[in-house]
Amino acid sequence: MSRPAISSEAISDTITVSLCHADYEHRIEPNYWLYDKTRGMNLAVGVETKEKAYIATIEYYQKRLAEIEGKYKKLNIQVLKFVGEINAGENDEEERQ
Repeated sequence: MSRPAISSEAISDTITVSLCHADYEHRIEPNYWLYDKTRGMNLAVGVETKEKAYIATIEYYQKRLAEIEGKYKKLNIQVLKFVGEINAGENDEEERQ
């Protein structure tokens, strides 16, 4: 069972950084956690300082953004190819008429 945070500070309406007690996974005493309400998750867990919590959060978002951009690019290529095939089929149909 986890203990409540020692203290919490609202950085914004959706971001809270908390100073927490050590536990069996996060042995640093005390340690910081950063929670993002929009994601519904902790983005930094058990780090030594607030600054490291902020950096861990930025790194999470950098990695996630790169992942999403890559998926978008791949999907966009597939969509453009599909639309091109549809347009080519319509042009072929118009030429036959």
